[in-house]
Amino acid sequence: MHCLARRALPWLVLGVVSSTSLSGTQGPAAGQIVEKVTCANAAGQTYALYLPSRYSPDRPWPILYAFDAGARGLLPVQRFRDAAERYGYIVAGSNNSRNGPIEVANEALRAMVADTMSRFSIDPKRVYAAGFSGGARVAVLAAIASRQVVGVIGCGAGFPPDFPPSASMTFAYFGTAGTDDFNYPEMKQLDDTLEKLGVPHRLEVFEGTHDWPPPEVCTRALEWMEVQAMRSTVRARDDELLDRILATDAADAAVEEKAGRLYDAYSHYGALATMFAGLRDVTAYAQKARQLAGVRAVRRVQSERATSIERQLSADARFARLADEAVAGDDPGSAIPAFLQDLAALKSQSDRPTSDAFRMAARRVLSATWIRLNDATAGDMASGQFMRAAARLSLMARIRPDNSRVDYTLARAYARAGKRNAAVQALQSAVRKGFTDVAAIEAEPDFESLRGEDGFRKIVAGLGKDPTT
Repeated sequence: MHCLARRALPWLVLGVVSSTSLSGTQGPAAGQIVEKVTCANAAGQTYALYLPSRYSPDRPWPILYAFDAGARGLLPVQRFRDAAERYGYIVAGSNNSRNGPIEVANEALRAMVADTMSRFSIDPKRVYAAGFSGGARVAVLAAIASRQVVGVIGCGAGFPPDFPPSASMTFAYFGTAGTDDFNYPEMKQLDDTLEKLGVPHRLEVFEGTHDWPPPEVCTRALEWMEVQAMRSTVRARDDELLDRILATDAADAAVEEKAGRLYDAYSHYGALATMFAGLRDVTAYAQKARQLAGVRAVRRVQSERATSIERQLSADARFARLADEAVAGDDPGSAIPAFLQDLAALKSQSDRPTSDAFRMAARRVLSATWIRLNDATAGDMASGQFMRAAARLSLMARIRPDNSRVDYTLARAYARAGKRNAAVQALQSAVRKGFTDVAAIEAEPDFESLRGEDGFRKIVAGLGKDPTT
């Protein structure tokens, strides 16, 4: 959902830092995740970090720069930690880069690259970028602009619209998407495009929503990058490592096949055959993939996933229009009956006990609508359209009725609009749903008009803080 406008890309060109410049430098301990490393020459810029336990400045190391849509630098570092330890990668996740103006991500990347290059011994031929959602597009832009990023791991989003893939790409691309990710169609289309362009690529689909992939998928991503590095000779060929990765992947595919997860096994065998072609004899894996391609269960899953995309695109367009119509009036509590009817149908489909085209499509549409409403709400709040923000938030509350943060933001919108009673009621609802951050309530400037309200004071007191202090 995150878009980036076309413009010049003044990204920092990655450079080499010799190991001699690092001698005597004090840095984070190896083998431990550090939540916040402050950039020495950029006030306010920080990143989460993992150094493999065997790190030494005596030789250069590959590095993975990670960009989250919400500035959660720690999350990708945690997800990639095991793989980074196993394959010797430094992982740095920006705590500043987030969805929004590209200048924010630009500044975060410059600061993080400059700081890591000055602190650690980094192999300039082994620089990688990973990102989630809007952060995935940032990772692609970094690769396009620097031309020194050799691999991108794009999670839940592909290329920026104004910078489509081309045959002249200088980096390999590993994409991931959850089965219920609203950007699944985009990732599938991107995978097909990269196949036609002849660009090294792979798409890994996991059971889940719009999120960073689980650690096991992160491991497969770095393993794939290791093999690509050997294929392109940016790292020395290691036959023992090739055999180990191949054996592990083949064993996983065999387990999937034995467990009856035939589509997963089919995808796994096919990916293996492509990944190791020319490096190992992959005849048996290619044959396995061809055999499974004809199995009815595999064809059924293929059909369901294709159908889920068609259903998603159709339902999403309708539901987006109904959501826009539902907030067009002046009453933020009103929603047209058609919106409620579609919402009820989508929720029913999303609760189906087994994953099929209906469930996948419904969950993606609900998630996409939520993101759109949330992004529009932020814009409304920033521009002073508080009642319009309240209208959107009321729809979000219907989609996810247990989300306390929605009611909290609704209270802020009502308070700014001068609807003090409604604001107190929304805040009470947020507390009932589990919002307990009394410090945030007390510090929230949007609640300034509520300070003298009895209801507000009771909420604060009920959360354990004396409103008279």
